[in-house]
Amino acid sequence: MNENDLVHDLTLMLMYLTSWKEKHAGGQGLRTWKSYDWDVIDHLQDAGLIATSNRAKSAWLTPDGEQEAKMLVDVYGTLISSFQSQAAAALGKRLSRSNEPAFRFRIDLDLEGRECWRELVVPQDFSFEDLHDVIQASFLWQDYHLFDFHLTSKKQRLMVTSLDDGTNPEGIYDADEVVDAAQTPLTDVFPRTKTATYTYDYGDYWVHKLRLVETIDCYEGQMPICTDGAGDAPPEDVGGPGGYEDFLKVLADPTDPDHAGVRSWGEDQGFEHFSPERVNQRIHAWYFTAVDDPQDVAPFSFVPVEPASPGEKGNGTGSNPNLRLVP
Repeated sequence: MNENDLVHDLTLMLMYLTSWKEKHAGGQGLRTWKSYDWDVIDHLQDAGLIATSNRAKSAWLTPDGEQEAKMLVDVYGTLISSFQSQAAAALGKRLSRSNEPAFRFRIDLDLEGRECWRELVVPQDFSFEDLHDVIQASFLWQDYHLFDFHLTSKKQRLMVTSLDDGTNPEGIYDADEVVDAAQTPLTDVFPRTKTATYTYDYGDYWVHKLRLVETIDCYEGQMPICTDGAGDAPPEDVGGPGGYEDFLKVLADPTDPDHAGVRSWGEDQGFEHFSPERVNQRIHAWYFTAVDDPQDVAPFSFVPVEPASPGEKGNGTGSNPNLRLVP
């Protein structure tokens, strides 16, 4: 529909919605004021939808005009109602939540010995897609790649993934049933099931072990939220756990010929030292304001230091850095 057609439709609907019944020589009809753009009024008159004269301040809706207006009101009304329902649902989901039933999860990213985990609290009525969003923001992922959850529920091997593209992955993956993450609430599985595996990016193949830590009847704090964690998350597209180790090695060695390029690339990817505050900034930026990129938060620069050994454990406060941040 072009802009002129839209203006004609909207004007006819407004004339219909502000009309009143009145008797005339031929019986009774709908009369309305014609205080609209004169070109539009002329168009509606030429189309036989209204009847008026140049000197008249009002117009009559013709039978065809009344029928056309009723149809337009029904169509536009249905579209607007649908939009308002979807917008209200989306807004409700994106508002910070509190004083509701919640799940507390611990999610460990497998870095072949290097510690990296996050503890997340989310509302129980979240879908698996909602949980995927929060996990993405909790690490340094940017939602560029495919993902899935694998778990066992009611003695069935279940795969939960995004089916937005219309594909059916059954028969490709090792699962008894494949369901849509957007349509599957967490309560379909938890707390009956206690563990799951979340895999992101089938190239780099990041495997996250998910464990249900606590089922909370009423969580008084704001949700979703990262309440604890340790270890720096790898940057997107670094090349898997092996590529991450190579990245850290080059980053920590200013004499390496690739140091400057790797450092610049790391900055572009938003690589930074873990802190719950920064994680929650990303959750807020991505989940509540729906930014296109979870890295669209106030940037930090970093100074490389010697990376911790893979077996060294953090204390959950982010005091075991691979990077020292300079705000």
